[in-house]
Formats: sequence, structure tokens, C-alpha cells
Amino acid sequence: MLRLVGFLALAVVLAALLGHVPLIGPLFRHTGILGILLAAAILSALVTRMGGRLLAGRKLKAELRALSAVGNPHGHGKIGALYLSRGRPRAALAHLEEAAAGEPDVAEWQYRLGLARLAVRELDPALAAFERCVALEEEHAYGAAQIRRAECLQRLGRHEAALEALAVFERNHGSSPEAAYRRGVALRALGRRDEARAAFREVGELARRATRYQRREAGLWALRAGLARIV
Repeated sequence: MLRLVGFLALAVVLAALLGHVPLIGPLFRHTGILGILLAAAILSALVTRMGGRLLAGRKLKAELRALSAVGNPHGHGKIGALYLSRGRPRAALAHLEEAAAGEPDVAEWQYRLGLARLAVRELDPALAAFERCVALEEEHAYGAAQIRRAECLQRLGRHEAALEALAVFERNHGSSPEAAYRRGVALRALGRRDEARAAFREVGELARRATRYQRREAGLWALRAGLARIV
């Protein structure tokens, strides 16, 4: 009961504070109880989000403690992959470098190291990691290593080489919205504009055929391709 009273008191305070915010202020100043309920909904969402982050942080610490007990390259790889999955590539780098050096024949560590380096914009080292990965397993991560390799090459201005990496991916897996988009970007950079426009049109066609769980990502690539056709 006391928690509920305290929550409602915070909602009233939040509604009063939001009443002074430009544009949305009148919504809280002139709607009475509805304004308080709206503030309560906002407060509830904030509390839920903060609670989720706190829980995720505790879970991460527990997992890291467990993995840290194993101080070999494989353990470092697992720690690096965990940091990477939590959106912390800089924290992942040292662990993935340790894993890649200690287990150089494991394509997964080279791939994860490439992802971490790409995320922090270390393009040449990222490309080197992806090159080692695909040398070990050409189709690693269902071809994603080739796509990321192509991305590095594009961002380094090596568009012919990017087309070669994309060709390997498409030969093994067929095209995808991202692959077609990146092919279009590389072709346009090389002055092959008709082929580029065809590739950008292909992105939309592939997006329309995407499965349900792929539609959101495919739609974003289709949007990018549509903008690229205009510019």
C-alpha cells in the first residue's frame, strides 16, 4: 500500500514537472487526473526499463565471473563475445584478441574480433580479421563474414574487392537485401550507374519476398536503396 502511495506521489510530481515542458506542458496542466495517469504510465515505463537494465547488468556480471574462472583463450573468446552481444565492443576487443591469438584456427574468434574492430571503426584491422575468418571458413556465420568483409572494403574505398566478396556470398547463398544494396553502392562508386540502379531495384524485390522475421531489416535496406536511387 505504501509503495502504491509513493508511486502515485511521484506521478503527481512528474506531472507537475512535465507541465512546464514546452509543447507537451498543456497536456499535463489542463487534463487533471488524466495528466496524472499519463505521468504514471511514463513513470511505470521508466521504472520497468531501469529495472530491466539493472537485471541485465547483474546477469552480465554473473556470467563474466563464471567465464573469468577459465583463463584460457576459449574463455577469453566467450567473454569477448558476451561483451559484444551487449553492445560493448571496446570491452570485447582485448578478450577477442587474446582468443584469436591463442586459437588462431577458430574462425569464430576472427569473425567476432572483426565485428568488434568494425564497431570501433578500426577498418584495416577489422578487414584483416575477416580475411583470416573467411580463409578458414568461406561461409562462416552463414555468409555474414563475407558481407562484413565487403563492408570493410567499401568503407576503405576498395569497391572492386568489395564486389568480389559480395559475389562469393551470393554464389553460396543467393542474394539478400543487404548484399544487393552494397553491390549497388560499389557499382555506383565505380561509375557503373545502370547496374547500380538495377541492384537498388533488386533490394526492393528481395525485401518484398522476405520472411516475416526478416521483414523489418529488409525494409530498412529497401529504404536505403530507395534513397540511393534518388541521390
